[in-house]
Amino acid sequence: MNDTNASPVLIIGGGVAGIGAALDIAYCGHAVHLVEKEDILGGQVARLDKLYPTDHCAFCPLWTDIKKLREHPLITVHTSTEVKELKREGGLLHAVMVRRAPVIDEGLCVFCGKCAGVCPEAAIETSGDHVYPPTYLVREEICNRCEKCVKECPTGAIDFQRREETSELMFDDVIWASGFAEVDLSPLPEFGLGKHPDIMTAMEFEDWTAEAGVNKGAIIKKSNSSVPRNIAFIQCAGARDQRLLSYCSAVCCMHALKQAQWAIRRNPAVQCVVFYTDLRTVGRDYYEYSLRDIDGSRVRLIRGRPSLIYPLPAREGIAVKFENTMTQKREIWKFDMVVLNGNIGSSLKEKDQEKNISPALSGDGFVNPEADEISRFSCGFSAEPADVAESVIQASSAAVRAILAKRKS
Repeated sequence: MNDTNASPVLIIGGGVAGIGAALDIAYCGHAVHLVEKEDILGGQVARLDKLYPTDHCAFCPLWTDIKKLREHPLITVHTSTEVKELKREGGLLHAVMVRRAPVIDEGLCVFCGKCAGVCPEAAIETSGDHVYPPTYLVREEICNRCEKCVKECPTGAIDFQRREETSELMFDDVIWASGFAEVDLSPLPEFGLGKHPDIMTAMEFEDWTAEAGVNKGAIIKKSNSSVPRNIAFIQCAGARDQRLLSYCSAVCCMHALKQAQWAIRRNPAVQCVVFYTDLRTVGRDYYEYSLRDIDGSRVRLIRGRPSLIYPLPAREGIAVKFENTMTQKREIWKFDMVVLNGNIGSSLKEKDQEKNISPALSGDGFVNPEADEISRFSCGFSAEPADVAESVIQASSAAVRAILAKRKS
């Protein structure tokens, strides 16, 4: 039975967790509003090249679920929107939402590409293959406002004069599904981030090597576009560290193993070394996946946390100083590329925690479900470190609990 007359459930976050929770609630006949601050849905998963342990591309499940989400009659999607105020009033949640009006209206865009063809600054780009419906986005930071695209658009979808829109709605409950963000590593200078173009974070490396990315899957250095002889993957970079993140980020071991394996598949001449504290392969088929290509010559595992990473003179490589805790030897190895893995936390911790919206957070920045009614439902990285599979499971759990709460009220 459709619960179309009752107050809907609000979901904050349009990544895989938020999308999964929204679909589960709607399939049970309840209305739901999903709010995503970015122009497109998919969250951080939209940036992933492959998903472990199947090695499928992230495009397929995202596109399918986003299409279902957009077409479901009980789901209202608010992209380019943020919740500015959220408070309990008389048993319901009062939300004030502000939508940042996009230059190109996705409802009017027919994806003809004429606007991109006349843009002198190349400031118009596609929203991505996983986006439904497809549209074009304006990179406002490089757009010169010449408005040639406005004259070229056959449907009038482009308008630089649009203003922010504010709306107020009442909801039964809220599910926090705001996902993760990479945490700034500058407090930990020993990792050398920013001192050499070939020292990058895991998500930067993902973008750099993605098949759909700028290099079409090629494994090359940023510094000079040559093929690296070896790549070091540094685990727990920022994690398990009281100076930054006190917890284990959970997903980093599998992410590094996936990236290393794909690096050598695309170029068998590259050697990869994973420096780890301990390996977490806790999902179904994860352990079997982790063993692939681990032969000591192409993907090598070193138990030890590097204490210093620094560029060599004239960009002649990157030195990694570490202690191998298995042999108890201190060594310095030279690498062409270094990938820092582990500096990921809840995106709730990254934003200003306004008193009139943010849920109660633990010391690590995750939602504390026992603190108050606004904080009782969360999933994915809003709740705890979780990969794609775990986030989807948690989303279903949060959806069921929200539905049960509706029926009890």
